Amino acid sequence: MNKKNLYNSSEKKVNPYYFDGEVTIREIYNESSSNDQEVYFVEFSRGALTTIHFHETEQFLVPLYGNGVIGEIDINTSGSLLEFTFENLIIKSLNVGEIVSIKPNILHFHGACPGQNFSHMAFRKMYETVPGPEMTEQVHTQTIWGYEMISKALGSEDRSQILSELNRISEKIRDAVTTWAKDNNL
Repeated sequence: MNKKNLYNSSEKKVNPYYFDGEVTIREIYNESSSNDQEVYFVEFSRGALTTIHFHETEQFLVPLYGNGVIGEIDINTSGSLLEFTFENLIIKSLNVGEIVSIKPNILHFHGACPGQNFSHMAFRKMYETVPGPEMTEQVHTQTIWGYEMISKALGSEDRSQILSELNRISEKIRDAVTTWAKDNNL
């Protein structure tokens, strides 16, 4: 048995390319303490959000405090991540007592409603079993962040160009979330 405390777990350094706003992440379980799962306790302050990303395995979010939001972006209908429109954005609330499952490879973001604080637990399998030449094998899975997707879409490693595009997309998302929150009295 391996027992951990949410509030005393190690704080993980936040990559500023992966979050829009102030966030505290506590790593509960990882490769060194679990055979299969990564588990994070994430606190979003004053409307902070993740930037766009997807996971190669299913992710579960369990809201613990406050009013949260999750959004999915369907880039298949827009043709390109760099050209997505609000018609391709689905926004829903994340409320305490609910659990959300995000299927693998779904482009999404999540965090706090505008001006509010929010926290959740995030669970995701670190490995996926895939057929190998002789037998099945465990493959380490990744989270692919907007920064990396934009770099690939632009065919560029120019950080200022990538960040400019990431900020443009994040601003579109913040505007959409703000409108959605007002429409839903949050």
